[in-house]
Amino acid sequence: MVRKAEFIWNVIASVCASLLSVILLFIVTRVNGVDPAGMFSIAFATATILNSIADFGMRVYQVTDTNRQHSFGVYLASRLVVDVCMVVCGLIFVTVSGYTIAKSAICLGLVGFRFVDAVSETYQGEFQLNGRLDIGGKSVFYRTSAAIAVFAIVDVVTKNMIAATFALLLTNAVIWCCYDIRLVQRYTKERPSFQRAEIAAVLKDCFPLFFSTFLNNYIVNAPKYAIDKLLTYDMQTYFNIIYLPTFTINLMSIFVLKPMLKGLGEVWNGKQYRKFLGIAAKMGAAIVVMTILVEAVCYVMGIPILSFIYNVDLAPYKGDLLVLVLSGGFFALSVALFYTLTTMRAQKLVSLAYIAAAIAGLFLPDLLVAEAGIRGAAISSVCISAVLAVVLFGIFVLEWRRKKEM
Repeated sequence: MVRKAEFIWNVIASVCASLLSVILLFIVTRVNGVDPAGMFSIAFATATILNSIADFGMRVYQVTDTNRQHSFGVYLASRLVVDVCMVVCGLIFVTVSGYTIAKSAICLGLVGFRFVDAVSETYQGEFQLNGRLDIGGKSVFYRTSAAIAVFAIVDVVTKNMIAATFALLLTNAVIWCCYDIRLVQRYTKERPSFQRAEIAAVLKDCFPLFFSTFLNNYIVNAPKYAIDKLLTYDMQTYFNIIYLPTFTINLMSIFVLKPMLKGLGEVWNGKQYRKFLGIAAKMGAAIVVMTILVEAVCYVMGIPILSFIYNVDLAPYKGDLLVLVLSGGFFALSVALFYTLTTMRAQKLVSLAYIAAAIAGLFLPDLLVAEAGIRGAAISSVCISAVLAVVLFGIFVLEWRRKKEM
């Protein structure tokens, strides 16, 4: 059972994490202009995709490991291994991508920010396993809010996005050291445990989750890369702004999903299959309701509010906004199915759905953006997300029947 404090701090943390890109885009659009904001947006998208390596699906796997198959020290060591791999991949990517020095520096600064986030996720997993999801929520709130504040101050004073990005990174690291590392001592004294066999076992089990998460981040951002390739930076900024309401659905879904992870694992491991199915159905129904509500709000006032906040004219993009909200609903359903199938330890099959969606992401965005600009990007997003959700649901149905017969 999730305590009130855990629920409240999970909500606060989820709001902070989801609003990070929203607020940073607002700051750079207002301070640096529309074109620099477009460059920042694609650098942020690149860092998000690379973050899949550092994430490696480990938080979900760790929190649902209620039988403590692996220790905190092993999870922490495993996380450090994949974090270093992320940084190396980031260096390679910006070297071969043809990014400018400024774009490369911003991208690597954001990769460093994600490095700290990923290590902190392991601490948050330990807090959650000890019934203290609220401590993890406070960590996210303190780090994110302070980092955003420092980013804003530095950018306003210097008008330099590179300096602001590295200030963001430094603030995140300092608070992680002062908060997470100190408080985890209440629950475990373990340090990183570099036991090769156990780390290999964790990485092997989590690899399908990493693969799926990596492909998920790719398919979410595929339309942005098509815009980066075929359109201008200002179009990138407009697309990212009208894409923001989709985060509202993801944010609200996190309110529902994350507190349920530990309980979902306990119900499944206890072979309470009917109860497990009931929880999964409630998760899906909640996301459908959320999507309808966000569509209604965006239809009535979405464009006027976004245009006012970002000081740009978005009137021509109302239809595109509504299409993107629908894609947000499909992506949120996909996350719920991802969590459910991971709890069922069917993560290898999950990869098939993400491969199918990634194949669609390889050709649809370029074709549709070339044909219809931002409208094409929005249509490609909803097509890709629908493919992902439908295939994941099919896998869930097949896996449920198989498990029930065992």
